[in-house]
Amino acid sequence: MQANEGIKRQQRKLFWGEVLSFALLFFTLGAVVYFLYQQAVYNGVDTTLARQERSLKDGPAAAPGPLTPGQRPNSQNGASFRTNMVVFNAAGQIINAADLGQRYYAYFQNLELDKSAVGKKQVLTTTAGTFRTLLVHVPKSNLNPMYAGHYVLILQNIDAQLDGMNSFLRVLVATMIFFWLLALLFASVLARRAMRPIVKSWQRQQDFVADAAHELRAPLAVIQSQQEHLLTKPHDTVLNQSEAIATTLAESTRLQHLTTDLLTMAKADSNALTTDLQHYDLQIWPVSVLAPYKEIAAAQDRAFDTTLQATGEAVFDGDQLHQLLVILLDNAFKYTAAGDSIWVTTERQTKTWTLTVGNSGPSIPDADKKRIFDRFYRMDPSRNRETGGSGLGLAIADWIVTNHHGHIRVTDIHPQGAAFVVTLPLSGK
Repeated sequence: MQANEGIKRQQRKLFWGEVLSFALLFFTLGAVVYFLYQQAVYNGVDTTLARQERSLKDGPAAAPGPLTPGQRPNSQNGASFRTNMVVFNAAGQIINAADLGQRYYAYFQNLELDKSAVGKKQVLTTTAGTFRTLLVHVPKSNLNPMYAGHYVLILQNIDAQLDGMNSFLRVLVATMIFFWLLALLFASVLARRAMRPIVKSWQRQQDFVADAAHELRAPLAVIQSQQEHLLTKPHDTVLNQSEAIATTLAESTRLQHLTTDLLTMAKADSNALTTDLQHYDLQIWPVSVLAPYKEIAAAQDRAFDTTLQATGEAVFDGDQLHQLLVILLDNAFKYTAAGDSIWVTTERQTKTWTLTVGNSGPSIPDADKKRIFDRFYRMDPSRNRETGGSGLGLAIADWIVTNHHGHIRVTDIHPQGAAFVVTLPLSGK
């Protein structure tokens, strides 16, 4: 229960971390987009102001613009206007009231001259709207007496731009909210997906610990019981208690093999096992591994045959494949009896080579084929205990094959038997 709650708590942390990350990302993106849009709008207005400034400073007889005397229409019909110029003398008095007209002058009559703002672009809000302004000190050399030597405040109406920016901001905020809500769904899916390997790894660890404890308990219990029995016979000779001693030694050997297998699987899970890839001759390498098994088969009245057709070189870890072949051969000997056959074949394809270890013992049921490479899985637990199997051999074999970028499968032999077929790349990759 505590482990499940810990997993859920970690999943919630991942979920809210991703939600906050998405929110920060959307907010930053929205702020950048809005800032760039705002700058683009103001740059267009500032370009107009700069053009008006150059016209005032460098113009010939008269300053261009909509407020040149005699050019403004008498009536605006209440509509907003885009550009205006308010001319101040050195004392700060507006001197072009007649050109502005009574209605327009009423909008700007309360403006004050701030000589420190010369050349600065600012935003001004009046009853007539919002303006982008630029104060220009016109040189006396200007031939238009209206502007020469005076201060001209250029006002560019930006109500339309502000409306556009406000509309853009509303759309941007709505879009961000929509995608943030959509991100909630994505965050939930991503959090669950991110937790899958963690949950799987945790479950495998729990199963591994439970199975390992179960497997270790049996030989330890036998050893303990035999030793306790020996303590009750202090005057017996070794010969009298040879059976108990032999049982203890057998269980100790089994315990040692199990511990070695557990250590191998633990290192494999933590990627602590190194792979030493080297070039091996496919004709020579299997011979040294298979040689002892011919004598074992002869002693146990089993037929043992090898057909090594693969030629050339392949790249693999010699120690790991030695272990793989030993596991498959030990498995074949465990599940065969006197009179059965065991065989090993190798074949070469264009880019791969195949190693097959078969036997004429009992066939493997289809249901067991799906789980035969699982850790601690046994088709016949009682028989495996008699033969000393831990249920880790084929799991280690599967890891070795996977580590070499190959695959392993088990097939039926008719009328009876099974074959483990290992396919590996010649290049080791």
